[in-house]
Amino acid sequence: MSKRGRNNKKRRSLKGLLIIGIVGYLLFSFGHLGYGIYQAKLQIKSYEAQKQALLAKKEQLQEQIEQLNDASYIERLAREELGLVKPGETVIIPAVPGQVRAYVPPQPGCC
Repeated sequence: MSKRGRNNKKRRSLKGLLIIGIVGYLLFSFGHLGYGIYQAKLQIKSYEAQKQALLAKKEQLQEQIEQLNDASYIERLAREELGLVKPGETVIIPAVPGQVRAYVPPQPGCC
C-alpha cells in the first residue's frame, strides 16, 4: 500500500473517532438536561402537593376564625370553660358519683 492510502485510512478513522466523540458528548449533554428537567418536574409536583395542603389548612383556619368571632360561640365557651353565668341565672352542677365539686360563686363586681 502506498503512503497516501495509509494516510487516507488514518484520516477516516480519525474522522470517525471525532464524530463518535461529538455524538457521545451530545447524547450525554441531552441526557443530563433531560434528567434535570425530570428532577424539576418532580420538585414542581412536590410543591403543588404542599400548596394544596397549605390551602386546605388556610381554609380550616379561616373557618376557625369565623367561629371564634361568633358571639354565640364565645358565650358558649365562656359558660363551658370558665363557668360564667348571666345575672339572674341559676347554676346547676351535675353530680358525679364518688366525686365532690364545690360551687365557687363568682366574685362581686366581676363580669
